[in-house]
Amino acid sequence: MSERILKYTEALREATDQVMAQDSSVCVFGLGVTYKNGADGTTGGLKQKYPTRVFDTPVSEHAVTGMAVGSAISGMRPIVHHGRVEFSLLAADQMFTQAAKWNYMFGGNHPVPIVIRIAVGRQWGNGPQHTQSLYGMFGSVSGLKVVIPSSPRMAKGLLIAAVRDPNPVVILEPRWLYALKQHVPEGIYVENLGKAQVVQSGKDITLVSYGDGLVSAREALSIIGEKASVELIDLVSINPVDHETVIASVSKTKRLMVVDTTHASFGIGSEIIAGAAKAGVLSSAPVHLSCPDVPCPTSTALTEDYYPTKVIIATTILKAMGKAPIEQTLSFEELHLAPSITLP
Repeated sequence: MSERILKYTEALREATDQVMAQDSSVCVFGLGVTYKNGADGTTGGLKQKYPTRVFDTPVSEHAVTGMAVGSAISGMRPIVHHGRVEFSLLAADQMFTQAAKWNYMFGGNHPVPIVIRIAVGRQWGNGPQHTQSLYGMFGSVSGLKVVIPSSPRMAKGLLIAAVRDPNPVVILEPRWLYALKQHVPEGIYVENLGKAQVVQSGKDITLVSYGDGLVSAREALSIIGEKASVELIDLVSINPVDHETVIASVSKTKRLMVVDTTHASFGIGSEIIAGAAKAGVLSSAPVHLSCPDVPCPTSTALTEDYYPTKVIIATTILKAMGKAPIEQTLSFEELHLAPSITLP
């Protein structure tokens, strides 16, 4: 019997369909979510199945998110979709000040079970204004849970867990991963919203990443082969950060490398390195791969040197181990087109 393979977007759609079928309080808000291929294919057909619970909205992010926050406070479980992180910033007050703080202000007896899905990160030709991730901004907000799915299987499990959670949960979805494929269980299941996952065990060096950086890290390990024993950790959650899993790994390997697919300044990688440094488990200086501290260019001639690639990651790991670098040239497709590979 062949495995059931879904794309990242298909896994998100299935998760939404299943929680809506199971719980009549779940509803969906967002620009274009009622379209045939709504929200990049993640809500297609749901309006026909749940006509009174899927709402196409105007380009009014603040008002729409505020309406959803109010419905969550009143007992609904809304899912709000923002197709670009830059657009979601217009709803910053509703996310960061209202949803994130409401339960705390009222003694913990007034949950706000809202899920906010936001597409983030790189996409060919989108340039400086539509390729931001802003992970550090969302991760710094007390009162929010913030997760980044790195695979179709995780995307489905995290979305279901987020809908069931009484707290506001932000799901930052790297659009670079939307075409990824993987075996995804058909039934309802959940992934832990606050727990990192050890993707591969190793003893020489700990490699920590998340989202699209995690996919590049996986590919880097296939290049390295047996030249180094790498423990690969998918951070999964950036609020809260699972320092315990990372520190346990670095306590064993004594070396740490972090891959960010955004700027290093005030970023997730810096937070991971700080946690390991405070724990006193490093025997050498940590390595931090990230994007330059400039906006992402539009030109492909410039973006080919912008993001950490699998070759850069592999070469940096080997350098940290005192071994010869990898000599490999990447094609235009590998550098600039979103991956459509099938993950294990």
